Amino acid sequence: MGSLNTLFPGQPPRFEPHITITTNVDVDLDDPDKTREDVDKILSASAVALNSLPKNHSNLVTLGKINSQRKFFKKLYFQVARDPNLISFARILRELFVILPKDIEQENIKQNPHLYTKDGHGNTVKRKKSKRNRSKSSASENETTAKEFDTTLIQQEATWKAADWSTNEFDPHLSLVYSDIYPIDKALWRTIKTRIQDYLNIENCDADDLTDNGLGWDGGVLKLVLCEGDVANWITLGSVDVH
Repeated sequence: MGSLNTLFPGQPPRFEPHITITTNVDVDLDDPDKTREDVDKILSASAVALNSLPKNHSNLVTLGKINSQRKFFKKLYFQVARDPNLISFARILRELFVILPKDIEQENIKQNPHLYTKDGHGNTVKRKKSKRNRSKSSASENETTAKEFDTTLIQQEATWKAADWSTNEFDPHLSLVYSDIYPIDKALWRTIKTRIQDYLNIENCDADDLTDNGLGWDGGVLKLVLCEGDVANWITLGSVDVH
């Protein structure tokens, strides 16, 4: 990755090699204690979910051919084979930590509008409890009691949505370079492929499946990363070894 970065103009950002499993994970970032609690819960549950999947493969991750898109974050990358366990893992995390929390929150807004307000940007946000509110009389407290509702149907729909996402949207890949350059001209492509093939000692990085070259792995480290602002400013909120 360091060698390939030098081929692109504008000093592309450096980042850890990784495969994104899912984005938009639901984490409370307003309260440090709650953030830590959410991160620990998500990582622990994720490790359990991965370990519960059948060990019917040699590698969870198998690299495929080199590819490029117009998108900044998919400028140059290895495609990753759609291993059934990898797809199942992504589907579980998407359902539990992205879709389900969002859909339950949307239903809560409908059922308990009094618990929400609008922020300065017009977004619906949960009202924060103040000391003044906590000291009000019991009659006043009853006015802000949350109405409970059945989440069975929401959970069923979340399972369906996650399955659809894992089939039609999840695109596992290992990014090598982030860049705005587009398209990559033929001369640069030849240089890129030569460097990859020489570095990895393979004959063809255009092959759809590089399994025979041993390019893959099982397990690793699962990280929850706050991807806000410049790549250099991304923050790792927590990590767990998965094997």
